[in-house]
Amino acid sequence: MENIILLPARYGLTHKLKYLKDNLWEIEFDKNSTGTYRLIGFDGEHKIGNLVHALDPEGGPFLAVGSKVNDYVIKSISSNGIFELIKENENENC
Repeated sequence: MENIILLPARYGLTHKLKYLKDNLWEIEFDKNSTGTYRLIGFDGEHKIGNLVHALDPEGGPFLAVGSKVNDYVIKSISSNGIFELIKENENENC
């Protein structure tokens, strides 16, 4: 299993998803970025508990539930930048 997924962005930035445990990954912003990001709720503005629909870091990429990242699919995103990723072929069983 890879431990880091690179997320190329605009402005020469590259954010990363770093593996924590199980299916959980944490976003790490490029050291040259301001670390700013938008959280998008499931209805456009509200969160469901601690979960959000998408996280959009400075320069992108826009990361939304159901989106593909490398060989993974984003299953959930928490408001503190923790992502649950599952292998793309495992998504069919969910």
